[in-house]
Amino acid sequence: MKLHISLMAVLVVGGVMPVSPSARADDLLSLYREAVRADANYLAAQADAQARRELAPQALARLLPNLSFSGSSARNSVETKYSNNALPEKDNDYRSNSLSLGVRQPLFRPAAYAAYRQAQAQVAGAEATLQWAEQDIGTRIGTAYFDVLLAEAELNVTKEQRDAYLTQLDYAQKAFQSGAGTRTDIDEARSQLDLAAAQTLDLQYQLKYAEDTLKSIIDRPITSLARLDPERIQLVAPDPNRPEDWIQQAEEINPRLASLRAAVEAADKQINKALSGHLPTVDLLARRFKNKSDSISNIDTKNDGNMIGLEFDVPIFAGGETASTVRQAKAELDKARQQLEVARREVGLEVRKEFDGVAQGVHWVAAYERAVQSAEQALLSTRKGFRAGARTTLDILTAEQNLATARRDLDRGRYRYVLSHLKLLALVGRLGEEEIGRINGWLTARAP
Repeated sequence: MKLHISLMAVLVVGGVMPVSPSARADDLLSLYREAVRADANYLAAQADAQARRELAPQALARLLPNLSFSGSSARNSVETKYSNNALPEKDNDYRSNSLSLGVRQPLFRPAAYAAYRQAQAQVAGAEATLQWAEQDIGTRIGTAYFDVLLAEAELNVTKEQRDAYLTQLDYAQKAFQSGAGTRTDIDEARSQLDLAAAQTLDLQYQLKYAEDTLKSIIDRPITSLARLDPERIQLVAPDPNRPEDWIQQAEEINPRLASLRAAVEAADKQINKALSGHLPTVDLLARRFKNKSDSISNIDTKNDGNMIGLEFDVPIFAGGETASTVRQAKAELDKARQQLEVARREVGLEVRKEFDGVAQGVHWVAAYERAVQSAEQALLSTRKGFRAGARTTLDILTAEQNLATARRDLDRGRYRYVLSHLKLLALVGRLGEEEIGRINGWLTARAP
């Protein structure tokens, strides 16, 4: 198999060979598109991002003018009595009305400004979290898809081995009856058959769980899945071919790290917000008002006026709450920074792992292909030896089992390579529908 240098070049080549739409089989791209519409985790991330986008306009509103209009109308009945009885009692029935239009423009509100900057960071974090959810859904659908294919392949191999052991047991029983075999041969064959039967049951369970996992993402039963085509998949080394370059890209682009960096910035703005509790606030006020008979002493009096001025508030002592809030905010900032550092190291470790999965996968698959070729040749030679009388039926069965095992290992190597490829792209924020479509070109529909 020819090795290429560029990872992205092979994606273009692979992407021009899509699964035939006439074949009634689910493929990776179609399931990915369904998952984007149906996966609850991704839909929740979308809703969360939409909700957090509203934080910025809400915070900005506290820095913009506030216009209010108020009015009242009341009927009043007042009875007036004088203590020295010098004047007669009076009963006053009158209506009072008032209208007021006011504008308040914050001029100096450090807490509101810090809250706005904090909201901007929170929105940026929400957008990064949504981007990470987009990468995650591609990884999850790919992992679930190829887990099903791998479980199917391993189940088929185990069934082949079980059938081979059954044949071996039958041969041992006949040999024993003819006097050419031993009881030990029968016991060994039966033991291998029972083990293969148990492994078959276990793999059937694993296949069912893998199918249920995939079904839970797309929220519907799955049909026959398009398989990985050995003729279409092209194995290439990562480009660039240094893990340090991929780690650098991940630290710059990885959405998970971007979200945590936004959390650090938001925590930093929280300190500024807390410190503003020591600072004064200043607002510009303007009001236009009209009122009539606004009090018992102003019956039948009308007032029509304007007011403009400044209002300020200077905090002096709040019982230590502000200082405590500052300490809390600093601790939260340190926590956010440490969480970012933990994630940075984890992402670096994951990048190295998946980089090796791609880089070494090229060699693993090539080695497994040679192992399959050798096993095929060994089986052919054993059959020739059997016809010549130099080999037994048990030798043929052993060679067939070795070939089945080699094919199983080859399948594992190919699936491991593809999954490492998917995860590596996701870690640098490059796994989307276009890349999924290109990898989908490595699949082929099952024969009807």
